[in-house]
Amino acid sequence: MPSYIRFCLIIYAIIFPGIKGMAQTSDSLFVFRSEKKSPQKASFYSAVLPGMGQVYNGKAWKVPIIYAGAAVLGYYYNFNNNKYQEYKDNYLRKLANDPNNPVDPKFRNASPERILYYMNYWRRNRDLLVLSMVGLYLANIVDATVDAYLYDYNISPDLSLRISPMIEPFNPRATTGIKVSLRF
Repeated sequence: MPSYIRFCLIIYAIIFPGIKGMAQTSDSLFVFRSEKKSPQKASFYSAVLPGMGQVYNGKAWKVPIIYAGAAVLGYYYNFNNNKYQEYKDNYLRKLANDPNNPVDPKFRNASPERILYYMNYWRRNRDLLVLSMVGLYLANIVDATVDAYLYDYNISPDLSLRISPMIEPFNPRATTGIKVSLRF
């Protein structure tokens, strides 16, 4: 008989896997559970590891955007730095005019002022990319902080924008226009 009971329990578990106990069920149609997110934690997490604050806030889809931006900025930083080093080396070689350390063939006909101009151009671009990387890092932290502040912000379904034609009744001359009403 015990094998029969075990068999019936297994069949019952296979046929009715989703049935739960009926005690203490919610009688409302909509249950809203919101856990408060800490903006300080989100800021700290994003400062330690960019993107971790977004994951903490439940917005993990932003992480690839942050890292793609960092990768693009890093690539162009490396490109501009290599060009800057190339022009700097050839500028110093051109000034030294040493026959044992000649200038690259593509810089042979260029004046030192022209090489200096392009050297400064690549250095400026490289330095702007460093500032862009810092800006991306700070934007990551600000995004995580603002997102944590607005995590449980409730937007009412009554938020609407109505655009309609209007006639100004208090003007002596009939004036028409467009009326924009925002209801929240």
